[in-house]
Amino acid sequence: MKKHTIKGCLFLTAFFLFSFSIIENPTGIDESSMDKKVNPGANFYLYANGTWLTNNPVPASETKWSNFNLVTERNNEVLRQLLENAAANVKAPIGSNIQKVGTFYRLFMDTLKRDAQGIKPFVATYQKINDIKTKEELISNLAELHEIGIRGFFGFYVSQDLKNSTSYICYLSQSGLGLPDRDYYTKTDKRSDDIRNAYKKHIQESSKLFGVIDSNFASEVYAIENELAIHSMTRTERRNQEKQYNKYSFTELNQKYPHLKFDNYFKANKMASPDSIIVGQPEFFAALNRMIDSLPLAQLKQYVLWNAFNTSMGYLGSAYEKKNFDFYGTVLSGAKEQKPMWKRGISAANSIVGELLGQLFVEKVFSPDSKKQVNDMVDLIVEAFKVRINQLEWMSAETKKMALIKLASFNRKFGYPDVWTDYKNLEIKPDSYLENYFRAASFSHKEMISKLGKPIDRTKWSMLPQTVNAYYSPTLNEIVFPAAIMQAPFFDPKADIAVNFGSIGAVIGHELTHGFDDQGSKYGADGNLKSWWTNEDRIQFEKRTQKLVEQYNGYKMLDSIPINGALTLGENIADFGGLTIAYEALKMYKAKNAMPVINGFTPEQRFFIGFAQVWKNNARPETIRQLIMTDPHSPGEYRVIGTLSNMPSFFEAFGVQKGQKMFKSAEERVVIW
Repeated sequence: MKKHTIKGCLFLTAFFLFSFSIIENPTGIDESSMDKKVNPGANFYLYANGTWLTNNPVPASETKWSNFNLVTERNNEVLRQLLENAAANVKAPIGSNIQKVGTFYRLFMDTLKRDAQGIKPFVATYQKINDIKTKEELISNLAELHEIGIRGFFGFYVSQDLKNSTSYICYLSQSGLGLPDRDYYTKTDKRSDDIRNAYKKHIQESSKLFGVIDSNFASEVYAIENELAIHSMTRTERRNQEKQYNKYSFTELNQKYPHLKFDNYFKANKMASPDSIIVGQPEFFAALNRMIDSLPLAQLKQYVLWNAFNTSMGYLGSAYEKKNFDFYGTVLSGAKEQKPMWKRGISAANSIVGELLGQLFVEKVFSPDSKKQVNDMVDLIVEAFKVRINQLEWMSAETKKMALIKLASFNRKFGYPDVWTDYKNLEIKPDSYLENYFRAASFSHKEMISKLGKPIDRTKWSMLPQTVNAYYSPTLNEIVFPAAIMQAPFFDPKADIAVNFGSIGAVIGHELTHGFDDQGSKYGADGNLKSWWTNEDRIQFEKRTQKLVEQYNGYKMLDSIPINGALTLGENIADFGGLTIAYEALKMYKAKNAMPVINGFTPEQRFFIGFAQVWKNNARPETIRQLIMTDPHSPGEYRVIGTLSNMPSFFEAFGVQKGQKMFKSAEERVVIW
């Protein structure tokens, strides 16, 4: 998705008015994961996780292995049972959730049928592209392809207006690359050269599976992608929403990019021409406009065909699916083998009938008691954030006042949506896996464009309840915690509260801090992209965040690949701020409640171990390289080391001294929130 960044809460005055379940697990710490031979001041990540890292290599079918995978595996067993039960219920009423989920899963698992069909489900789409006679038709066809989930040239979506969060508006964004990021096309190291060569080979070999015999097919397609990449913004540049908010009237849009024929595009989308539209990357669209004008129609059609092939391969028979995996799974990410069919079926179901499956999922796993306990923790963490803001020495009273107003305006969502999407108009038929993907994509597309002119739907979620994650929405100013993450090791209602503060508490604080990171801090309490800082305070803030950029630039993975401190800045601010606020909440709780030493660990030590153990993970070298280039999060090891090395409370808890690797002097430390 490239909608607006989703990264975390409503201010309530409830304070120390909650109780937690009787502790059955005395610490919540997994001591078997720890390597106590490592000095905490040398490498706290290895101290907390070293034995686990040694004993848990990445499984052959995976590209990385972490707590997120472990919780997902647990959830997958529930989802598998739900899917198999739905598939077995062949008498479910047509149009019911069970019928739609069951029909979909049966078709996915029926590899014999998919293999026998070959490219038959794709033939109509293939023919429609081949029949294009003019560039005007190309643009109209592109709109229809976008509707059914086939990528190409650029992205189009409808979302909240960043500067008027009470209304929806149309957005155009750069897109159209088959590799994960523009840097894969522009970097000149040997690894990048090897990937590009493998990708071109993949294009050529894949096209043969669809009956293409043109020996220049791959080179013609790649030439277009390479040109698009050259004119694309980098991921670091795209973190700046202000630079991507370029508002044009529809007349201006057509004047600037006449060869893109947006009249045709919107007409094919069955939409009236919008009054205005936001163009994310004007230089990209200027280059695309020139390409549409100058390149021959035949080459442009080849590029569109490749996007249709590339999108569809994972939804066809075994040969197509495996070819897709061999490049994207193995070459790019390092996986040694495909996941079992049932696991791939869960991923497919989540992407196509995910919310329908989610409704069945929460009935099985969601605990109202867990929701209450996490909600109570949020109350205290919000109060702790308020304390931290009031104590800031570098921020003026004027900006503090606005920060507190924003904090008090946070909304929160836990578990699952109060209002589910109405899927009565989504048909899932027993014809083919690919055609059901097209129908589901079309349903979502039509639902999206129907938002124009309507009030903002504040009940919608941007994440499924079965997703092990959480996010902050800057335009809605809300934090969202799906049901799937509200379980151990992120949250255990039976565990020691100090560990819960270090794990789910730090995650809550992380999402809250996203409202005040380098980009979230540019949005007001009403969700609009606008400044609420004094100039002096913004300068002070940016000096401190630049220090964090430089700190993370100094960390390297695989001994040679530096972390991009600018790309990961928002997440690093959120990690640091989140843990700082959660620790403040722990202190506030401890002031009112007895917290003894347990198994030799003080509450503070349990807090920091709980945090470090959340981020334990192993990953393949190929995956590490890909994530360093594309992921705005730092690797788990440095989410721990980078954050704790700025916290004197950590030094005190474990006796970390000057001269140890984890120690930073007062002058070196970053202080933000």
